[in-house]
Amino acid sequence: MFEPQNRALFIEALRPPAGYSLDCAIGTTYTLDLLALVTVPLGFTIFDWQDDSGRPEANPLALLEAVRRNAERMAIFCQEDRIAIPRQHKGLFGYIESSVIPVRPPEHGSFHPKVWALRFVGLGKEVLYRLLVLSRNLTFDRSWDTMLVLDGELTGRTYAFAANHPLGDFFKALPRMARVPLSQRVYQQVDQVEGELRRVRFQLPEGFDEAVFWPLGIKGHPPWPFKARIDRILVVSRFVSEGCLRRLAAQGKGNILVSDVDSLDVLGQSALDAFSRVLVFQDGVEPEPSEETDVAVAGSISEAGPEVAPEAPLSGLHAKAYIADSGWKARVWTGSANATDAAFTKNVEFMVELIGRKSRCGVDAVLGEGAERASLLSLLRDYERGEQLVKDPVMAELESMLDEARRQIAKAGLVARVSPADKPQEYLLALHLPDGPIPRLPDGIRGSCRPITLREPREWKSGARPASSDGSVAVFGPLSLEALSSFFAFELTASQAGQKLSAGFVLNLPLEGAPEDRSERILLSMLGDREQVRRYLFLLLAEAASSPGEVLDLFRALDGAGTDGGGVEAGLPLFEVMVKALHRSPDSLDRVARLIDDLKKTPEGRSLLPEGLEAVWEPIWEARKGLRHEAAP
Repeated sequence: MFEPQNRALFIEALRPPAGYSLDCAIGTTYTLDLLALVTVPLGFTIFDWQDDSGRPEANPLALLEAVRRNAERMAIFCQEDRIAIPRQHKGLFGYIESSVIPVRPPEHGSFHPKVWALRFVGLGKEVLYRLLVLSRNLTFDRSWDTMLVLDGELTGRTYAFAANHPLGDFFKALPRMARVPLSQRVYQQVDQVEGELRRVRFQLPEGFDEAVFWPLGIKGHPPWPFKARIDRILVVSRFVSEGCLRRLAAQGKGNILVSDVDSLDVLGQSALDAFSRVLVFQDGVEPEPSEETDVAVAGSISEAGPEVAPEAPLSGLHAKAYIADSGWKARVWTGSANATDAAFTKNVEFMVELIGRKSRCGVDAVLGEGAERASLLSLLRDYERGEQLVKDPVMAELESMLDEARRQIAKAGLVARVSPADKPQEYLLALHLPDGPIPRLPDGIRGSCRPITLREPREWKSGARPASSDGSVAVFGPLSLEALSSFFAFELTASQAGQKLSAGFVLNLPLEGAPEDRSERILLSMLGDREQVRRYLFLLLAEAASSPGEVLDLFRALDGAGTDGGGVEAGLPLFEVMVKALHRSPDSLDRVARLIDDLKKTPEGRSLLPEGLEAVWEPIWEARKGLRHEAAP
């Protein structure tokens, strides 16, 4: 229970069980980092290799294939105005546009859950589900967080498990909160997942006998999960409010609060008096070095390779957990909800309550006081209260102004439309607001907008009528096809009484009129030449290797073979690799066929196919189709 040295990696939790592959993934997050999202598919593949020193080696071609293979299997629901502006644009972002679904809750709160449902399938095997309940968003943040992993098998029973209905209801509610029209693909995936989750028998973590799902903010479900007997409670939360803390501490005695110095310093003393002990993390605490690390990818396909950002130390508390002694039992709530009034009255959140023996998972067991091993308590110190901080009223007003401006822009109903420019293969990208004037921002705010593919913004003319009769707000171009995007960055600056505060966010807008072959042309722009296509072909056959290390050795050989391709063809005959794939992993040949078909759709793509590939490929592909025919019932 809550062993700080036992570090679990999010990317590791995404990996399918042996013999399985990902069928679909439905995830939720409050804030979203687009680069973090494009690295997620690495967890669904065998492409998360390591170099000789054990550091992640995310080959750019592997990242491209992982995203192409899995983007249509993902649907990520996030708060509509909390997508971070990326520091640089990546061509891969074009593949995930349909996977990012902006959400606005029905009330005035925030969409704050961090939960994933992964559906795994295997040939001749039962369907498996994995539920991830996290306190972290889909970002590269390195705070202290929690993650609950529940695996389960889809049963053949006709009726649902009653305990799973709240879980199914949570996923069923997601499409109703979406701010953009959903594709038929997403509707079908959500419908299947919410229905099947009700019939999954989950395996509980050791020491627990029962699990209760709490979808907070979902109609028909109570917003307060702490209704059972509470003798003593341990609250772990970065953000806190006085009202919620008093409510939590009202039942038990000897209660303990773990939070952050900055959050505690602004509270009144009476809220802290409800707890017998108030703790914060010691400065500079860090768990034992891990043999693995989360992957942070930089670079592009045309570069020699990506850089993996060095792993930063854990900093700050972001975990949300509530542990209560309840007679001989203990109850543990974990998930997304901070100890704030908003979390339990307005927000959409998701929590899981686990029930077990107090001796195994009660307050003392979680803190680990007196334990010989490293414990949670060993990382904490008593909070020393200084002078109560009073928030600068001007800065508080600026924050309020920016939040209101975010909301007004997000709910305006903007649409991005593509139209041809004067020259072939050039386009205009326009922001349209079909109904009414441009949303008026609060006085004292200036803003600008741009597609994330461009650096030059356009001023946001607050309150003005659209620039043309068709409702266009701003027009960008002429642009290449690669510069088209549904992701638009908005940057705002609020000024008052000589002080300034800035905020930036991305909206994923409906994109109308994009060329039908856009996906294929994005692929061309990222591959660039025949050498990259040849390398990509070897990568697609990676499942035929006996181990990921064999694939990595192959790529290192390719790197040392020169750029003319002669050494590659002589040392690593493509035909032999394809024959091996036909025997070991015939599905990998289907992916080769998809790549070849995509490249053949344009003259530029056909010119990138390696010389002589057709003679090698045709007999292999005919044999593959024959195997598929034999396997058909």
